[in-house]
Amino acid sequence: MSEKLTIGKVAQRSGVAAKTIRFYEGVGLIPAPGRSAAGYRLYGEHDVQRLMLVRHARLLGLGLDEIRSLLEKALGLDCAAFSEELLDTLKQQREEVDQRIADLTALRGELDALAAHVDHCCEGCAPGEMAGECGYCGLVSLEKGGELDVDR
Repeated sequence: MSEKLTIGKVAQRSGVAAKTIRFYEGVGLIPAPGRSAAGYRLYGEHDVQRLMLVRHARLLGLGLDEIRSLLEKALGLDCAAFSEELLDTLKQQREEVDQRIADLTALRGELDALAAHVDHCCEGCAPGEMAGECGYCGLVSLEKGGELDVDR
């Protein structure tokens, strides 16, 4: 007979907080465990392994629906087929990460341009002039439909 584990032990072994384990149970990522006579949740080692898979998938940025699908495949396919599915999932996730990096790099460029614009333009502001009345403030008076006029 396999050892039955309390939620605290499962949390410790899997690296997933007890509150999160209950959440995962509620959304169906792990099955509802058996209960002791006193009503405590009792888990098995297979639950620890499942939670570790969920935890690693979350660390990779996968959403709950993607993890649910991955779990179904992990439990229903042989190792070779699962490996293929996992590689496809990882490839898609990498593409999404690459796109987010490109988007964030573009955003950083916009922030740098705005900072340079504001720094340059605010040299012409009169002392005590309110930003909403300032013709130079980059945040209030972006020109050309929202594009910065850095040569102003």
